[in-house]
Amino acid sequence: MNKFRCVTGIVSTLWLMLVGLSLSGQLCAAPAALSSTPSKPSLQSLSEPLVPSLRRPLAIKGYKTLSGTKILFIQTTGLSMFDVHVSFAAGSAHTAHKPGLAALTFSLLNEGVDGKDRDVIQETFDNLGAKLGMSISQDRASFSLRSLSDETRRAPALELFAQVLGKPLLSENALTGVKSQLLHFLDLQDQSYELQANQALVGLLLPGHGYAQSIYGTRTGLASITQTQAQDFHREAYGAGNALITLVGDLSEEEAQRIGAQISNALPQSPAIAPLKKPVSSTTSQSLLRVERSSAQAYLRLAQPSVLRNSPDYVALEIASQIFTTRLMNDLRETRGLTYDVQASISALQAQGTLTIDLQTRPELADATVARIKEMFGDFLAYGPTQEELDNTKTRLTGSAPLNSASNAQILGQLHSISAHNLPLELDSSTETALELNLESVKTALNQHFDAQGWSAVILGPKTNQEPLPSPIESAANAMCRASGDFVAS
Repeated sequence: MNKFRCVTGIVSTLWLMLVGLSLSGQLCAAPAALSSTPSKPSLQSLSEPLVPSLRRPLAIKGYKTLSGTKILFIQTTGLSMFDVHVSFAAGSAHTAHKPGLAALTFSLLNEGVDGKDRDVIQETFDNLGAKLGMSISQDRASFSLRSLSDETRRAPALELFAQVLGKPLLSENALTGVKSQLLHFLDLQDQSYELQANQALVGLLLPGHGYAQSIYGTRTGLASITQTQAQDFHREAYGAGNALITLVGDLSEEEAQRIGAQISNALPQSPAIAPLKKPVSSTTSQSLLRVERSSAQAYLRLAQPSVLRNSPDYVALEIASQIFTTRLMNDLRETRGLTYDVQASISALQAQGTLTIDLQTRPELADATVARIKEMFGDFLAYGPTQEELDNTKTRLTGSAPLNSASNAQILGQLHSISAHNLPLELDSSTETALELNLESVKTALNQHFDAQGWSAVILGPKTNQEPLPSPIESAANAMCRASGDFVAS
């Protein structure tokens, strides 16, 4: 359902369709019955359960320009500054037919505008007390500006920011330098065992999809890209209809509307590009790929397809992945001493979600470790989490959620995620959903979307004889480094 309801309005002669929606987010408001209970003393016993603290209300205002740009805004008045984030569906997976085109075009944007080269652009932002940020992923190309709210600083910073996005020179001279930089990044990628393992896993799980390519493209692809191709991609992918704008900070609603409209109006007036296609399921029977490298450790990666970020089951699976991470840490690190760190995580890619497990371990124990992870996940699907595990995860979530909106930058990140994945216009929607989960809903989601035998796995490391897992340590405390009784903490 389209959350953007159209209402006609004029902002500085630029037409906007305003959403008649203003939601204030609160973290898991306490039950109504609590409001009538006698007030407690200011000190609370450590044995008492923590009552979720209420967050400050953060109302989301939504707009959409006639050219198709979605704009979300939250006003915060603690500091006389603001952040604006603009992203485009222009990540590397959108140019699988021409590897490197997305990264190259993205990198060219701040290389020069009319009358200013890269150094002058940076110097101008610095002199205005503003900061430009840039990042690119498989899905999106993103740009951010942090500026003072004062009009004399804000106006020129926004004018230059809009010029960088909408009217970059994309010159032939800059093209050569950017190609050299991207080739250097590819060289660094080739030297990283971790990145090699990650790339091999994506290639195994999603063969032929744009996600399986390096963000930086390929050497052959980069060499063949022309200035005209970069200009065409900018005109197509950096258009107003393909842009998402989010703003947070010390701005009035009218000022936020003006800024959003200003940026949208400066972009090429082209529509949204076609969304990325969902990867076709692999038809190969290969589920384990060994990549031989002369590394001191074995890099283990396991993955299977998951849901998209806007799926009703995403939050349940995210909570489940956190619980399973704790189980993996307890078993593989604390009890068996196999690894320093292990993580199970759910991705938020826009065409295909994945559940991924990554860790490093001793090369001779790689096969046994993979088998142990699969065994543990099979048990997890069969029995689900325990009530204690679910309660502990909710408690951690309740305690950490307010910290995730402690700064404008953190709020901006959440706001962009809401916009990019078409989530409910409320910061705390996911938190509230998580706190309503029960054992049955988590277990049902796990078994609906995952398979105990559905793993694709990569083992990158030296070729060596494999050994069985060592026996579990009886006491996890005995596995930790501890000082003798002759010493005390300083």
